[in-house]
Amino acid sequence: MVGLYDPLLWLGIIALILILGPTKLPQLARATAEAVREWRRAFEEEGGRQQNIPQTQQIQPASYAQSQTVEIDYSHPIVAAAVREGIDVRGKTLDQIAEELAKKLREKSSRQSI
Repeated sequence: MVGLYDPLLWLGIIALILILGPTKLPQLARATAEAVREWRRAFEEEGGRQQNIPQTQQIQPASYAQSQTVEIDYSHPIVAAAVREGIDVRGKTLDQIAEELAKKLREKSSRQSI
């Protein structure tokens, strides 16, 4: 495999020399080697500490509904009708109340038609 890329490798080296110039190429090599050394040093220092870190952590779900207080507008016609039908409207959105009211009225009308 390496034999197939030899001309490409040489072409890349020649292009680097032409683009960067013979004076910049050693500086680039030194900077790259220094970066690799720093990365290895940091990786080895963190190696001992990472063994103590648990692989998985339990995440507690946020409970927004429990911490927020919502005032119910009983003057709204949908809420008033739901309360008259015996639907608990606490902690529900208007859409949820409307869905439950529609479901209850459908059940009520189907019972009356039988």
